[in-house]
Amino acid sequence: MRVIIDRDKAADLGVTVASIAAKILPMDYTAKYKGAADTMKESPGLLLFALLRGTVMAYMVLAAQFESFMQPVIVLLSMPLSFIGAFGALVLTGKTISIFSMIGMILLMGLVKKNAILLVDYTNTLRERGMPRREAILEAGPVRLRPILMTTFAMIFGMLPVAAGLGEGAETRSPMGVAVIGGLITSLFLTLIVVPAAYDIMVIGLQFMAKQTVTRRQKDISRLLRERRRKWKDADGKMKNRKGIKKK
Repeated sequence: MRVIIDRDKAADLGVTVASIAAKILPMDYTAKYKGAADTMKESPGLLLFALLRGTVMAYMVLAAQFESFMQPVIVLLSMPLSFIGAFGALVLTGKTISIFSMIGMILLMGLVKKNAILLVDYTNTLRERGMPRREAILEAGPVRLRPILMTTFAMIFGMLPVAAGLGEGAETRSPMGVAVIGGLITSLFLTLIVVPAAYDIMVIGLQFMAKQTVTRRQKDISRLLRERRRKWKDADGKMKNRKGIKKK
């Protein structure tokens, strides 16, 4: 038996199918996705895999660019900050998490990192010029604020027609635009606060670990020197005892 329904645009497909199946199907029958719905059911897992693989590739590229294993982690912190805005925008506009909204989150993965890259890269440049860590962090924010604002607002205005759903069939792509715009807005403000703080904490932590390593090595060297001196003294004492025995 085939049932064709005209569901509400804001309603979730899975909830709609389950509710209708419970009303019209006998007890021995179950509802099953077919065709495009079956493909849509498998798509979230594939998109999550693409998101994970993209994150790993982004980390590898950033590690090669900054020649560091820790600074790419700071850059990637901007990704969960953007997801906060993406989910919040979907809730505020009444959109559901669909394939298009997940595609928007994958887009965010590549878009929002540029703010953190600008901040971290310029902070490293100032530190290479001899500026202290804290002053370099405070200087990088105002200097890089203009390019961050320009690129972010350009992307937001570019996604406005998609988010508005203008045109025939455009409402299906609307969640993608809404997710991208929400993620860009929250990333714009939170990245300027979280990334400099994370950079400062990272440098302090690395310096502390380096001091601990140097102190540990110095203690090991001192212990080895003490052991060698004790062995030399024991060896000298044995030699003196042997000479005394020979004289007797």
